[in-house]
Amino acid sequence: MDILQIFGVFLASAFGAGAFFKFSAEKIIETGLQKALHKETLLTEADLEFRQRQLEEFYGPIYASLKLSSEIYPIWIDGKVEEVNQEIKNLFKQQNDSITTILKTKTHLMDGENFPPEFIQFMTSATIWSMYCTREHDPYIPEHVASIEQIKWPKAFEEHIYDKTEELKRNLDKLLIKHRAK
Repeated sequence: MDILQIFGVFLASAFGAGAFFKFSAEKIIETGLQKALHKETLLTEADLEFRQRQLEEFYGPIYASLKLSSEIYPIWIDGKVEEVNQEIKNLFKQQNDSITTILKTKTHLMDGENFPPEFIQFMTSATIWSMYCTREHDPYIPEHVASIEQIKWPKAFEEHIYDKTEELKRNLDKLLIKHRAK
């Protein structure tokens, strides 16, 4: 074998090895990109599912109850529906009990690390209100009890739930658009 043939074999081997390495590198990159895309898709789907559960099981039901009460309460306080006074108090108690149950049992769906103080104030206020206002013979909160700060209705709770629910809904809508685009 002369030098030209050896050089040709060497050159052919080098081109073959180069093509093999190029092909291998492309496959490694492609596989890495597919894994990254798959991981992003899984994370997006998990985030989407979690946000949906937050709205369906935690924030949404509380939001709906508070909105309903916010419409009925002024009508009730103005004495415009006295004929169904007890039924309205029963509705408020049922809603408060339902919200309290959600706060106690669905904490894992709450945004943030800490239990907000307005959640505790809501449960305190709702519990004391229920104890007094659903009594048959004296269905009201006495002034000395109503003046206790922890018993007053926590507007901060309503605001927190309204703001967080609307924020989650906006974010969920964005996630749905992003998820559907893939």
